[in-house]
Amino acid sequence: MSVRLIFIGLMVFLGFWYVAILLWLMNRLNKSSEYGISGEKSSQSGSGKMKISDLFFHVLVIAIVFITVIKLMSYVGPAFASLGGVIVAIPVRALINASGRKTNVILTFSGMALLFVYLCFWYILIGVPVKPPVMTIGNMKVTMSKTSVRDLLDNGFDIYIMNDEDTYEYSEMLTSGSYTKYDENQDITIEKGYRSTEETLRGAPYLLAKDDTLIGAIDLYGSLDKDVDIKDAKVVNFYMDKDCKDALKSSNIDVKLGDLSLLGTFYTDDLKKLWMIPDESEPTDSVYGIAWRTNSDSIFWNEYYAYIRIDENKNMRAFIISTSVAKDKH
Repeated sequence: MSVRLIFIGLMVFLGFWYVAILLWLMNRLNKSSEYGISGEKSSQSGSGKMKISDLFFHVLVIAIVFITVIKLMSYVGPAFASLGGVIVAIPVRALINASGRKTNVILTFSGMALLFVYLCFWYILIGVPVKPPVMTIGNMKVTMSKTSVRDLLDNGFDIYIMNDEDTYEYSEMLTSGSYTKYDENQDITIEKGYRSTEETLRGAPYLLAKDDTLIGAIDLYGSLDKDVDIKDAKVVNFYMDKDCKDALKSSNIDVKLGDLSLLGTFYTDDLKKLWMIPDESEPTDSVYGIAWRTNSDSIFWNEYYAYIRIDENKNMRAFIISTSVAKDKH
């Protein structure tokens, strides 16, 4: 059974109950109010009207609390949703009390509270898409799963396609005949489905180069269910090793992940979204792990992972960034 359909069905079910509860509440308030829910004050309401300045103050407090709760949820996780709802309810309750307990105000904020709970469930079960990581190679920004082969070619890069699986030294990979430079007049398609060559340069299906300098290996992705012309395929994985790094330095081509130069020395404080840090007991094979995750485990949205392997001097000896393409599970 499709996991996507299960999640979507659950959200539809929760949405149905959200509407049902709101209609029930509207009916109850309509019966309990002397004047219905037209906005007139019931016999239990106060006689004074709320000033605009007071209303603005209460709304501002609610907005600040709501934004703070969302920020905390992003750091703490979905488990904070229930407590967050209680926190948001405090300033909402204060506004209802200050407004003279009009039934339309109660209905409005009850609906908002229910909607907040519904959106919390949506965030817990499905989540929201993460912003794809951006690499800068030379003067070009390469966005994972967004930048196409056509974009690379338009910016002066070359794509080399593997002919055979023979291995060669770094300096011979572009000239040995094992790889052929892609010509835009060639009719080449990327087969449907997702493939990854993991951490390898030699034997990678595609190489990325510029001005005869081998930058690294890439994986291309078109679609899960149809073949796509290579020019429209997107870069989903990138790998480079120490040989690439040395050549890039010699050619004055900088490579960055966000604002972090991959050709320099690495320190934990410089890295964000860390989920793996180097093991100090293994200084010769340490690795930084960086993740861009979603709550749905790539069922609805892409996820991204980067690994930076460093030597004892905290210099990069291998780097890979990969895309976990969103797909249904059964």
